Amino acid sequence: MLERRFIREHLERAACYKCGESLGGAKLHTISDAPVALVAHAVCPKCQSESMLTITPSGSGVVPLVSDLTGIEIKKFIDEKSVTYDELLDFHRMLEKDTIWNLLRKKGKNSVKKLTP
Repeated sequence: MLERRFIREHLERAACYKCGESLGGAKLHTISDAPVALVAHAVCPKCQSESMLTITPSGSGVVPLVSDLTGIEIKKFIDEKSVTYDELLDFHRMLEKDTIWNLLRKKGKNSVKKLTP
């Protein structure tokens, strides 16, 4: 786990990919915190651009994040199993027969039935 002082120093030296401002005051959401590296979602304090940030003892890197996911959502889904092609095709076939709203409604009703004793 990297020291907070070390992380702060790297953030001050890192620049936003969009406006060039220092990421020293960036809002950070930790995605992964290993003994030798930190991966975080950063929001630029000036222009609000979002980036993925990696900090290691040897340096740091900033990569633009083009996504509608928030840092919390990224952390939630990062370790999830990937969707298979078969699952995607099954879902596509379901959508050919019914709307997504009806499918979600049916799933919600089934969930309620399972909870009811």
